[in-house]
Amino acid sequence: MAVVRLGVSKWFDSQNNADSLEAESACSNLILLFDASLRLLHPIMPFITDELWHAIYDGKPQQKSLALAVYPQADENQIDKTAETQMAILQDLIVSVRNLRAELKVETKERVPVEVFTEDSAIRALIDENRNALEKLANVEQVRFAESSLEKRSNVRHTARFDVRLHYEKKIDIAAEREKATKELDRIEKELESIERQLANESFVTKAPTHVVEKLRKRKEELLTLRDKLRKRLEQLGL
Repeated sequence: MAVVRLGVSKWFDSQNNADSLEAESACSNLILLFDASLRLLHPIMPFITDELWHAIYDGKPQQKSLALAVYPQADENQIDKTAETQMAILQDLIVSVRNLRAELKVETKERVPVEVFTEDSAIRALIDENRNALEKLANVEQVRFAESSLEKRSNVRHTARFDVRLHYEKKIDIAAEREKATKELDRIEKELESIERQLANESFVTKAPTHVVEKLRKRKEELLTLRDKLRKRLEQLGL
């Protein structure tokens, strides 16, 4: 990678930019990522990846062929469970808003505000820090926080960590809403039944890896929360 980094450094040195060091670091990381991606893809796309790999080294790679390069290995020191959890929460929020937009048939170009309720201060801070990105990625006008539960409101998507409501005025089909909530409740009940059956199996709990059992228990708690919210939702819809 020395050839590529040298080229990058020379280019940024010529720019006389106060942010050149930060930009150079970002560019170098992108090159490293591209290099690793080519090595990962090589078994599936051998010819084009080998050609591109030679190109990023300016025709002077460390090996004659990409097939001889070391396959990317996971670096345990680079794994950040906290960051992964935070990213999962943000992704869940974006997907929830996009699904609500699709369900309510909101025009693609129309930006509407959303309201989020969570009892977890850390999640609220996370959303607040990333509100600009969320507004762009979820195509919403504004992200606001609700001070009380959104269970009795319309246009709401419930998750185990937060509730999100899309502020969009449209006539609601009560029957369709009941049917959708009933199907979702049925799906949750079946998954919950399956998890409870596994956790009740002493042989499984004893032999299964600890992280697998803990994951099932955590998922059970999430499903119980979702089930309660959906039951309350159905009560509000008159079922």
